[in-house]
Amino acid sequence: MRHLLTLFLVLAGLMLHAQSEISATVVDTTGTTLPGANAVLLRTSDTLLTSFGTTDDKGEFLMQKVPPGEYILRVTFLGFERPDQEITVTASDQYLGLGELRMYPAGFQLSGVEVTADRIPIRMKGDTMLYDAAAFAIGENAKVEDLLRRLPGMSVDANGQLTWRGKPINEVMINGKPFFAGNSTLITQNLDAKAIKNVEVFDQKTDDEEISGVDDGQENTTVNLEMNEEFKAKIFGELYAGGGQAAGGDDPRYDGGGKLFRISDATQIGILGTINNVNRVGFTGDELSSFNQSSGRGGYIRFGDGSLPYYDGGQAPGQNRSIATGINFGRTVGQHGQLTMDYTLFERRQTQTVTERQAFTRANNERTIFSQQTDATKNYSHGLNVEYEQEIDSTSRLRFYGNGFLSGNDGRSVAATRVTSDNDPENSYRVEEMSDGYNPGGSASLRYNRRLSGRRGRTFGASTSVNYRKDQTDLDVLVAGLQEDNSGNLPIAGSLQNGLQVQDRLTNSLSYNGEVRYDQPITEKLVLETELGYNYDEDEGDYRFRLEEADPITNLLNRSWTTYRGEADLSYRFGEGNNFQVGAVLQRNQLGVSGDTSRTSDFTYLLPDIGFRLRKGKTFFRLNYRADVQAPSVSQLQTIARPSVTGRVNVGNPNLDPATQHEVSGNVWFNDQFRAISLNGYVSAGYTDNAFGNSLTFTPSQQIYQTVNVSHAWRTMVYAGSTIGMAFMKGELRTNVNSSQSIGQGFVDGVARTNTSSNFSGTVDLTTEFNQKSFLKAGYTYSRNVNSFDDEETDDIVTVTHDIVTQFQLEVTDTWRFETQFTYRIFEAASFANATNIPDLQASIEIRPFKKAGHYFVIGGRDLLNQNTIINRYAQAFVTTERTSNGLGRYVLATFHYQL
Repeated sequence: MRHLLTLFLVLAGLMLHAQSEISATVVDTTGTTLPGANAVLLRTSDTLLTSFGTTDDKGEFLMQKVPPGEYILRVTFLGFERPDQEITVTASDQYLGLGELRMYPAGFQLSGVEVTADRIPIRMKGDTMLYDAAAFAIGENAKVEDLLRRLPGMSVDANGQLTWRGKPINEVMINGKPFFAGNSTLITQNLDAKAIKNVEVFDQKTDDEEISGVDDGQENTTVNLEMNEEFKAKIFGELYAGGGQAAGGDDPRYDGGGKLFRISDATQIGILGTINNVNRVGFTGDELSSFNQSSGRGGYIRFGDGSLPYYDGGQAPGQNRSIATGINFGRTVGQHGQLTMDYTLFERRQTQTVTERQAFTRANNERTIFSQQTDATKNYSHGLNVEYEQEIDSTSRLRFYGNGFLSGNDGRSVAATRVTSDNDPENSYRVEEMSDGYNPGGSASLRYNRRLSGRRGRTFGASTSVNYRKDQTDLDVLVAGLQEDNSGNLPIAGSLQNGLQVQDRLTNSLSYNGEVRYDQPITEKLVLETELGYNYDEDEGDYRFRLEEADPITNLLNRSWTTYRGEADLSYRFGEGNNFQVGAVLQRNQLGVSGDTSRTSDFTYLLPDIGFRLRKGKTFFRLNYRADVQAPSVSQLQTIARPSVTGRVNVGNPNLDPATQHEVSGNVWFNDQFRAISLNGYVSAGYTDNAFGNSLTFTPSQQIYQTVNVSHAWRTMVYAGSTIGMAFMKGELRTNVNSSQSIGQGFVDGVARTNTSSNFSGTVDLTTEFNQKSFLKAGYTYSRNVNSFDDEETDDIVTVTHDIVTQFQLEVTDTWRFETQFTYRIFEAASFANATNIPDLQASIEIRPFKKAGHYFVIGGRDLLNQNTIINRYAQAFVTTERTSNGLGRYVLATFHYQL
């Protein structure tokens, strides 16, 4: 009897745990919601009533605590009828969203009615949310990004950054395999939505988790796109070409490119390419230049940067001609191997005119820099990435990753700068700078994981990596009209000086490391995690300076940073995905400096590590504390200054010591799928001991920044965001608030000062849909930056910006679509800059005369009010800057898109 009672309790516990929610919206044949409709769930085996619900004033019902089983869903409403629908609820289902259930007038012949709702639009299985792509209506020629925008809980910002329930998406995969290094925008903005069958959202397991079978407590939110069978092993994509004219008729515009895909279960191939002079840099911005060197899983997680919801500022500033190409190849090797390779090419030529204003605050004295510049630059980069994963057997896995890159730039800048101060005479001078950069490099890493026999979670791992990078920069700087009073002191080598100076700046960086890991379960819930590691990081700096025919000055420095590290953590896992971890790192470091300056310093650190993760119902909470050590780089140690055309000069300090960083961060997410409410927040506070600060010295014409160790620095960040569905207007309301502050010690003209830089922004964004292919979006963003010091004599420098954005898209017919976007930026007056308003209007017409083939035309115009102005304001330590650049001005472009 005792055993039967135990078995009963276990089964009862499983049944209570494995319960689901079912929701739907009941509508008539016109799409009008039907409040008061009744829905019952009958068990198929004996028609026993299991659950029931009544639709609310929005036509929605919710059934809770539905156990696994086979059911019949029956919906009734006076004067309407509907066929019964069979539903299967599995033990892993947490949520089933049935979408719209259509009711028909009583007496309607139902024998020919297809109950499309038996395709369940949303299903939650464990930690995986499954969306049926065909259940979400989207327009012709829609891309995956358009589909994702319609999925409940999914958000896509103006830069293509994906978030789900407020959590950033780390990777987008196709058929369970990485594609274009997981670079989400390259996939979502180029792949046709009609190729997608299902969209899955889940926590991607790391190698350690998959081998050990134990959740490590870290989130790696991933989207997997499952393709329709008819698109597998077929070539599909798009080619496009367009031309147009700028205002005045003197400058033709062009835009051409395309993308080709062939994706099967075993092989994935993608080719992307573009060439244009309409300031569309790369495919969707500058992401190609970064993914050249960041191929691989995962990505940088960003919380609420306060950017505008739909504003792109006329894309890149100045006049740009860009070429970009990406090639991706992935193949399954044998039964348990996966090879992924990609190559990218990026080239950009840019010319722009810039007006830059800078405000520096000193006690009872504000300095203002006004600079007018003309810049011409060329940037290029090549990147090759290889990743291979091999499942050796059911207990071990091997992963290799390697990349190589070659990037470079050359440019010419001419600036006329005027310096004004409250207590100093005005000073004007001219600077012409020519630069040439060359940066090759690469890296390779090998990682091995194995599950050991014995208790579940007992694992061993080892990894090693090597990285190399060369940074070569050659400068020719010609200065005229500079008025400096050095009071008998020689100027700093590399600062602005009248005449022609030549600099050769070379840094070779090499690092390699290895580590071994061993995890030993103590109990079913408590695990001891240990790690031993070694790292060697070396920079060789060769910096040379010569003014006119004077003797050259050379600064030769080698900087090495050696680390011996031991780590131990206790991890307690409880509930479903909950985790508490506490541990520490004992780290022994040696900083070596040789060359013109020689010294060796030893350091010992004890760095705590605490983490807590909790899931409760629809809420997720995480809290972390981390500590780390930052060593000075060779560029921070060398003593030949790096000048700029506006008079800012950066010079190193060979006496720097490492800094210790401490950070506490927490984030919370809440999502109620049925009520269409999503809330998320992020808070962090950081403290740096022996921080890298600045000693700022003002000369009559320049600002000399030298890196120094200061006692401490603080930084804080608070972000809160929400998405609220508004069914009465078929829309949603999104809000976010972002506040950050950095407090750092430093020196201004030899006097110790504390500088505080504060940034605040808040956004309200409202969207309403007229139908499945037409919508209106409106948003407002308020931004405020403050730069201040710790005394009452110095005035704060404050900048305030307002941004108003509207976007309207109307599907007139199946053949015609109209889209327009209007942005109005308001810059309030600051102590160093006047008030400015910039309106920007864009509009386009899409014509689709080839319904079956899908080819279409787009005629669009940008900057239709011909403002030709891009302004950015930002605050940094000791200085607030406004940078005004030209753009393309008004132009019209006609483009033809050919679908393959």
